[in-house]
Formats: sequence, C-alpha cells, structure tokens
Amino acid sequence: MFSLVPIAHAAVDMTQFSNVVGPIISTIVNPIIWLMFAVATVVFVYGVLQMVIKGNDPEARKTSQSSILYGIIGMFIMLSAWGIIYLISNTVKGI
Repeated sequence: MFSLVPIAHAAVDMTQFSNVVGPIISTIVNPIIWLMFAVATVVFVYGVLQMVIKGNDPEARKTSQSSILYGIIGMFIMLSAWGIIYLISNTVKGI
C-alpha cells in the first residue's frame, strides 16, 4: 500500500553527533559549570564568615543570611545543570 503523506526517514548518526557535542561539553561547558560552582561556594563561605564575624549586627546578619542562601541556591543550580548535561550526553552516547 502507499501512503498519502510521504514520511521522511532521517538517518541520524548519533555517534557523529556525540563526537561533535562531546568536546564542546568537556572543553567549554564543564569548566564554566565548575567556575560557577566555585563562585557559589565562595559566596556561601563569605556569608558564613560574615555571620560569624558580625553576628551581633542585625543588618550584617541579614546580608550574610542572604549570601548563604544565594550560595546554596547557586550550588544547587550548578549541580543540577551538571546532572542534566551528564544525563543527556550519556543518553546520546547510548543511542
């Protein structure tokens, strides 16, 4: 039987795709994620140190709590981004 709507069958070679995307991820994306994770860690540690040093000042306490929260959120986002990229790249490699 014939079909009224022709269907395009694209032959996708995932190894070629993986060979192109793999180096991009390892040379560009991963260092950026590690750098941003380091920045988030520094913000977190800065907030903790400010909390310890200036714990009696209510205004400094509020700013240090914000720094701690933003540091934790940043680390979570970078860890999630790394996990998503790792999941996608391993899925593409397996196809």
